[in-house]
Amino acid sequence: MERPIDNQSARDILQGCLQSLILPAGIMAGLDTVRDCMKDETIRPFLGHALLHEIMPSMGLNKETLDPLVIEICNEMENPTVIQPLSLLLNNAIRAWAAQTLPLLKAYLDREDELPPCLCMSLAMLIMLFAGTRREQDGDYAILKNGEPCRFTEDEDVLFSFSRLSCDMPAESLAYAVLSDRAIWEENLRELPGLEDKIASDLRDLQLLGLEEAINKTWKK
Repeated sequence: MERPIDNQSARDILQGCLQSLILPAGIMAGLDTVRDCMKDETIRPFLGHALLHEIMPSMGLNKETLDPLVIEICNEMENPTVIQPLSLLLNNAIRAWAAQTLPLLKAYLDREDELPPCLCMSLAMLIMLFAGTRREQDGDYAILKNGEPCRFTEDEDVLFSFSRLSCDMPAESLAYAVLSDRAIWEENLRELPGLEDKIASDLRDLQLLGLEEAINKTWKK
């Protein structure tokens, strides 16, 4: 990251990135809470790999600063007395990914000259989750969670963009439509080297292999 980051900002970034990874994976897996995701045998190691190899190295802070923050955040997410429903994380989740996770994806790309696989998968899962967002009769927008509509809030232009899509669209078309939409990102993400092909590939894996196998394929070598 180019600007200095204080501890509170670093904590907010770490927490936001973890939530961005947890949210689509957890809902697509049929889970209900953040703690459920932290205990899940597929999601937990995926989060760990993303933290250690992609998120923390891209923040420009030393390990001694980040380790206590990571432990604190993970302990909060695993706390059995604090039940945090995944549905609450849906609100403004797309804008949150753009504000908190996208800069780390770019930082990793600049540093390593390649794309971070877990952060890219988090974007592909986000796209799959929100593609086909529909407007209910009362005017609220919703996605389907376990077959039931789950309402959430987001910028109107973002909601409209995703409502025109479907998660079963061809992966290449879905990647093109989302990444090129400046109403969502305020820039054309297709200009990031290799991102369109990577997201299309991840979307294809999610469509053909299913969530668990696609996630495991992302980080297991």
